[in-house]
Amino acid sequence: MTPLLAETLIAQYDWRLAWLILGLAVWLVVIPIALFGMRDRPAALGQWPDGRIPADTSTAACAAANWGVRRGEAMRQPFFWVVTGGVAVCGLLGTAVNFHQISLLGERGLTTAQAAANFIPQTVAALVATLATGMLADRVRHRWLIIAAMASLAGGLAWATQTTPGISAVLFGALIGAAGGSMRALEAATFPRYFGTRHIGSIRGMVAALSVASTAFGPLLYAAAHDATGGYTTVLWASLPLPLLIAAVALFVHPPRLREHHP
Repeated sequence: MTPLLAETLIAQYDWRLAWLILGLAVWLVVIPIALFGMRDRPAALGQWPDGRIPADTSTAACAAANWGVRRGEAMRQPFFWVVTGGVAVCGLLGTAVNFHQISLLGERGLTTAQAAANFIPQTVAALVATLATGMLADRVRHRWLIIAAMASLAGGLAWATQTTPGISAVLFGALIGAAGGSMRALEAATFPRYFGTRHIGSIRGMVAALSVASTAFGPLLYAAAHDATGGYTTVLWASLPLPLLIAAVALFVHPPRLREHHP
Protein backbone atom coordinates (compact mmCIF):
# COMPACT_ATOMS: atom_id res chain seq x y z
CA MET A 1 0.00 0.00 0.00
CA THR A 2 2.93 2.34 0.58
CA PRO A 3 3.63 3.09 -3.12
CA LEU A 4 0.01 4.13 -3.58
CA LEU A 5 0.20 6.38 -0.51
CA ALA A 6 3.49 7.87 -1.67
CA GLU A 7 2.19 8.45 -5.20
CA THR A 8 -0.87 10.25 -3.78
CA LEU A 9 1.25 12.45 -1.51
CA ILE A 10 3.66 13.30 -4.30
CA ALA A 11 0.80 14.18 -6.68
CA GLN A 12 -0.92 16.41 -4.11
CA TYR A 13 2.14 17.98 -2.48
CA ASP A 14 5.71 17.01 -3.45
CA TRP A 15 8.25 14.25 -2.94
CA ARG A 16 9.92 16.03 0.00
CA LEU A 17 6.81 15.94 2.16
CA ALA A 18 6.13 12.32 1.13
CA TRP A 19 9.69 11.39 2.14
CA LEU A 20 9.29 13.15 5.50
CA ILE A 21 6.00 11.38 6.27
CA LEU A 22 7.43 7.96 5.38
CA GLY A 23 10.45 8.62 7.59
CA LEU A 24 8.25 9.59 10.52
CA ALA A 25 6.19 6.43 9.96
CA VAL A 26 9.32 4.36 10.47
CA TRP A 27 9.99 6.11 13.76
CA LEU A 28 6.41 5.73 14.97
CA VAL A 29 5.86 2.12 13.89
CA VAL A 30 9.08 0.16 13.41
CA ILE A 31 11.30 1.51 16.18
CA PRO A 32 8.78 0.94 19.03
CA ILE A 33 8.23 -2.63 17.83
CA ALA A 34 11.99 -3.21 17.74
CA LEU A 35 12.44 -1.78 21.23
CA PHE A 36 9.52 -3.41 23.00
CA GLY A 37 8.34 -6.33 20.86
CA MET A 38 11.41 -8.25 19.72
CA ARG A 39 12.97 -11.17 21.58
CA ASP A 40 16.21 -12.87 20.63
CA ARG A 41 15.02 -16.44 21.04
CA PRO A 42 11.54 -18.01 21.13
CA ALA A 43 12.70 -20.26 23.99
CA ALA A 44 12.86 -17.17 26.20
CA LEU A 45 9.07 -17.03 25.91
CA GLY A 46 8.58 -20.77 26.31
CA GLN A 47 8.06 -21.26 22.56
CA TRP A 48 9.68 -24.08 20.58
CA PRO A 49 10.02 -24.94 16.87
CA ASP A 50 6.88 -26.60 15.49
CA GLY A 51 5.30 -26.51 18.95
CA ARG A 52 7.34 -29.50 20.15
CA ILE A 53 8.42 -28.92 23.75
CA PRO A 54 11.53 -31.01 24.57
CA ALA A 55 11.49 -33.25 27.62
CA ASP A 56 14.59 -31.52 28.98
CA THR A 57 14.33 -27.72 28.80
CA SER A 58 17.40 -27.00 30.93
CA THR A 59 19.95 -24.47 29.77
CA ALA A 60 22.51 -27.20 29.05
CA ALA A 61 20.05 -29.16 26.94
CA CYS A 62 19.05 -26.08 24.99
CA ALA A 63 22.71 -25.25 24.37
CA ALA A 64 23.38 -28.78 23.11
CA ALA A 65 20.42 -28.55 20.74
CA ASN A 66 21.68 -25.22 19.44
CA TRP A 67 24.16 -26.81 17.04
CA GLY A 68 25.51 -25.11 13.95
CA VAL A 69 28.47 -24.72 11.62
CA ARG A 70 30.51 -21.58 11.22
CA ARG A 71 30.06 -19.23 8.31
CA GLY A 72 33.24 -20.37 6.59
CA GLU A 73 32.13 -24.00 6.62
CA ALA A 74 28.70 -23.06 5.30
CA MET A 75 30.25 -21.02 2.50
CA ARG A 76 32.22 -24.04 1.33
CA GLN A 77 28.96 -25.81 0.52
CA PRO A 78 27.67 -25.41 -3.07
CA PHE A 79 24.10 -25.43 -1.73
CA PHE A 80 24.84 -22.20 0.15
CA TRP A 81 25.80 -20.46 -3.07
CA VAL A 82 22.84 -21.76 -5.05
CA VAL A 83 20.36 -20.42 -2.49
CA THR A 84 22.33 -17.21 -1.98
CA GLY A 85 22.58 -16.78 -5.74
CA GLY A 86 18.82 -17.13 -6.05
CA VAL A 87 18.24 -14.53 -3.34
CA ALA A 88 20.79 -12.18 -4.91
CA VAL A 89 19.33 -12.54 -8.42
CA CYS A 90 15.85 -11.81 -7.07
CA GLY A 91 17.28 -8.77 -5.32
CA LEU A 92 19.18 -7.60 -8.39
CA LEU A 93 16.36 -7.95 -10.91
CA GLY A 94 13.39 -7.47 -8.59
CA THR A 95 14.74 -4.16 -7.33
CA ALA A 96 15.65 -3.09 -10.86
CA VAL A 97 12.07 -3.68 -11.99
CA ASN A 98 10.56 -2.08 -8.88
CA PHE A 99 12.69 1.07 -9.09
CA HIS A 100 11.76 1.57 -12.74
CA GLN A 101 8.23 0.19 -12.48
CA ILE A 102 6.44 3.49 -13.15
CA SER A 103 8.57 4.11 -16.23
CA LEU A 104 8.61 0.48 -17.39
CA LEU A 105 4.86 -0.04 -17.14
CA GLY A 106 4.25 3.46 -18.44
CA GLU A 107 5.93 2.41 -21.68
CA ARG A 108 3.45 -0.49 -21.81
CA GLY A 109 0.46 1.87 -21.60
CA LEU A 110 -0.24 1.99 -17.83
CA THR A 111 -0.85 5.28 -16.03
CA THR A 112 1.26 6.33 -13.06
CA ALA A 113 -1.47 5.27 -10.63
CA GLN A 114 -1.92 1.91 -12.37
CA ALA A 115 1.81 1.27 -12.30
CA ALA A 116 1.99 2.11 -8.59
CA ALA A 117 -1.03 -0.09 -7.91
CA ASN A 118 0.81 -3.01 -9.48
CA PHE A 119 2.68 -3.37 -6.21
CA ILE A 120 -0.53 -4.77 -4.73
CA PRO A 121 -0.61 -7.99 -6.83
CA GLN A 122 3.13 -8.26 -6.30
CA THR A 123 2.65 -8.15 -2.54
CA VAL A 124 -0.27 -10.57 -2.53
CA ALA A 125 1.67 -13.03 -4.69
CA ALA A 126 4.75 -12.66 -2.47
CA LEU A 127 2.71 -13.41 0.67
CA VAL A 128 1.06 -16.46 -0.89
CA ALA A 129 4.37 -17.72 -2.26
CA THR A 130 6.06 -17.21 1.11
CA LEU A 131 3.46 -19.29 2.95
CA ALA A 132 3.36 -21.95 0.23
CA THR A 133 7.14 -22.26 0.04
CA GLY A 134 7.41 -22.51 3.83
CA MET A 135 4.91 -25.37 3.79
CA LEU A 136 6.46 -27.13 0.80
CA ALA A 137 9.99 -26.81 2.21
CA ASP A 138 9.11 -29.63 4.61
CA ARG A 139 7.70 -31.84 1.85
CA VAL A 140 9.44 -31.13 -1.47
CA ARG A 141 13.07 -31.31 -2.52
CA HIS A 142 14.46 -27.83 -2.33
CA ARG A 143 15.92 -27.87 -5.81
CA TRP A 144 12.39 -27.84 -7.24
CA LEU A 145 11.44 -24.86 -5.10
CA ILE A 146 14.52 -22.96 -6.29
CA ILE A 147 13.72 -23.84 -9.89
CA ALA A 148 10.09 -22.74 -9.43
CA ALA A 149 11.18 -19.37 -7.99
CA MET A 150 13.67 -18.77 -10.80
CA ALA A 151 11.09 -19.80 -13.41
CA SER A 152 8.65 -17.29 -11.92
CA LEU A 153 11.26 -14.53 -12.06
CA ALA A 154 12.25 -15.38 -15.64
CA GLY A 155 8.59 -15.51 -16.65
CA GLY A 156 7.94 -12.11 -15.10
CA LEU A 157 10.88 -10.54 -16.92
CA ALA A 158 9.81 -12.01 -20.24
CA TRP A 159 6.17 -11.03 -19.69
CA ALA A 160 7.21 -7.46 -18.89
CA THR A 161 8.15 -7.02 -22.54
CA GLN A 162 4.56 -7.81 -23.57
CA THR A 163 2.53 -6.43 -20.65
CA THR A 164 -0.60 -4.40 -21.32
CA PRO A 165 -3.03 -2.72 -18.89
CA GLY A 166 -5.38 -5.03 -17.02
CA ILE A 167 -4.96 -8.73 -16.25
CA SER A 168 -1.71 -8.85 -18.18
CA ALA A 169 -0.13 -6.33 -15.79
CA VAL A 170 -1.50 -8.22 -12.78
CA LEU A 171 0.17 -11.41 -14.07
CA PHE A 172 3.46 -9.57 -14.45
CA GLY A 173 3.27 -8.34 -10.86
CA ALA A 174 2.30 -11.76 -9.54
CA LEU A 175 5.26 -13.49 -11.22
CA ILE A 176 7.78 -10.94 -9.93
CA GLY A 177 6.33 -10.95 -6.41
CA ALA A 178 6.10 -14.74 -6.16
CA ALA A 179 9.76 -15.16 -7.12
CA GLY A 180 11.05 -12.87 -4.38
CA GLY A 181 8.72 -14.26 -1.72
CA SER A 182 9.66 -17.85 -2.56
CA MET A 183 13.41 -17.34 -2.41
CA ARG A 184 13.34 -15.39 0.84
CA ALA A 185 11.18 -18.05 2.48
CA LEU A 186 13.38 -20.85 1.15
CA GLU A 187 16.54 -19.23 2.48
CA ALA A 188 14.95 -18.68 5.88
CA ALA A 189 13.73 -22.29 6.06
CA THR A 190 16.73 -24.16 4.69
CA PHE A 191 19.75 -22.50 6.26
CA PRO A 192 18.84 -23.26 9.89
CA ARG A 193 18.00 -26.82 8.84
CA TYR A 194 21.27 -27.55 7.08
CA PHE A 195 23.68 -25.20 8.85
CA GLY A 196 22.15 -25.05 12.34
CA THR A 197 21.35 -21.99 14.43
CA ARG A 198 24.48 -21.43 16.51
CA HIS A 199 26.09 -19.22 13.85
CA ILE A 200 23.00 -18.46 11.78
CA GLY A 201 23.41 -14.72 12.33
CA SER A 202 26.80 -14.55 10.59
CA ILE A 203 25.66 -16.94 7.84
CA ARG A 204 22.49 -15.04 7.03
CA GLY A 205 24.38 -11.78 7.46
CA MET A 206 26.57 -12.80 4.53
CA VAL A 207 23.47 -13.58 2.48
CA ALA A 208 21.98 -10.20 3.38
CA ALA A 209 25.20 -8.39 2.46
CA LEU A 210 25.35 -10.01 -0.97
CA SER A 211 21.64 -9.45 -1.51
CA VAL A 212 21.83 -5.76 -0.59
CA ALA A 213 24.87 -5.33 -2.82
CA SER A 214 22.95 -6.84 -5.73
CA THR A 215 20.00 -4.51 -5.17
CA ALA A 216 22.33 -1.54 -5.47
CA PHE A 217 23.42 -2.50 -8.99
CA GLY A 218 20.05 -3.56 -10.43
CA PRO A 219 18.45 -0.11 -10.77
CA LEU A 220 21.68 1.39 -12.14
CA LEU A 221 21.96 -1.39 -14.70
CA TYR A 222 18.41 -0.86 -15.94
CA ALA A 223 18.81 2.93 -15.96
CA ALA A 224 21.99 2.70 -18.04
CA ALA A 225 20.38 0.21 -20.42
CA HIS A 226 17.32 2.45 -20.82
CA ASP A 227 19.51 5.44 -21.64
CA ALA A 228 21.51 3.40 -24.15
CA THR A 229 18.61 1.69 -25.92
CA GLY A 230 15.68 4.01 -25.29
CA GLY A 231 13.58 1.32 -23.58
CA TYR A 232 13.59 -1.66 -21.25
CA THR A 233 12.95 -4.53 -23.66
CA THR A 234 16.61 -5.24 -24.39
CA VAL A 235 17.73 -5.30 -20.77
CA LEU A 236 14.73 -7.44 -19.76
CA TRP A 237 15.67 -10.09 -22.31
CA ALA A 238 19.35 -9.77 -21.37
CA SER A 239 18.44 -10.44 -17.72
CA LEU A 240 16.79 -13.80 -18.43
CA PRO A 241 19.98 -15.95 -18.37
CA LEU A 242 20.66 -15.14 -14.70
CA PRO A 243 17.61 -16.87 -13.14
CA LEU A 244 17.79 -19.63 -15.75
CA LEU A 245 21.43 -20.29 -14.79
CA ILE A 246 20.54 -20.57 -11.08
CA ALA A 247 17.70 -22.97 -11.96
CA ALA A 248 20.04 -25.12 -14.07
CA VAL A 249 22.69 -25.32 -11.34
CA ALA A 250 20.05 -26.19 -8.73
CA LEU A 251 19.33 -29.41 -10.64
CA PHE A 252 22.76 -30.80 -9.79
CA VAL A 253 23.47 -29.43 -6.29
CA HIS A 254 22.38 -31.42 -3.24
CA PRO A 255 21.85 -30.01 0.28
CA PRO A 256 24.76 -30.74 2.67
CA ARG A 257 24.79 -33.41 5.38
CA LEU A 258 26.57 -31.38 8.03
CA ARG A 259 24.37 -32.38 10.97
CA GLU A 260 25.96 -35.86 10.93
CA HIS A 261 29.25 -34.22 11.93
CA HIS A 262 27.73 -31.75 14.38
CA PRO A 263 25.43 -33.72 16.71
